[in-house]
Amino acid sequence: MNTTVLNLFNNPKFAGRISKPSGIAENINLDGTFHVEFSIKVESNIITDVKFRAQANPYIIAVCETIASMVKNKMVNMLLLDEFSVKSALGDENDIDINFCIECIKMAVSDYFEKLEKSSKQKA
Repeated sequence: MNTTVLNLFNNPKFAGRISKPSGIAENINLDGTFHVEFSIKVESNIITDVKFRAQANPYIIAVCETIASMVKNKMVNMLLLDEFSVKSALGDENDIDINFCIECIKMAVSDYFEKLEKSSKQKA
């Protein structure tokens, strides 16, 4: 495990949960060993805050921290995340599958859009 991964694990800035999130989602990896939740706050189509909670090893927690830093202050409809970009940002090519983490943040964004659509239908 490299220094970047250890620093992100030991000093997470995005750990927690947003109260009254614009979007929220949770995901579990295929064998059920890791559980991840992302919550986001969206204002003017920009992710202004993001938090995660995870029951996982230090590497997955560092992955969640990296994903959070990559999406914060980005336009909600312009997220371009893939396993390679996240692992490159970490400087670590660990063999652990992290796609369930990437899918989780995308699910939180989808939840935001579903809530937005539901809200606009109620107003109409």
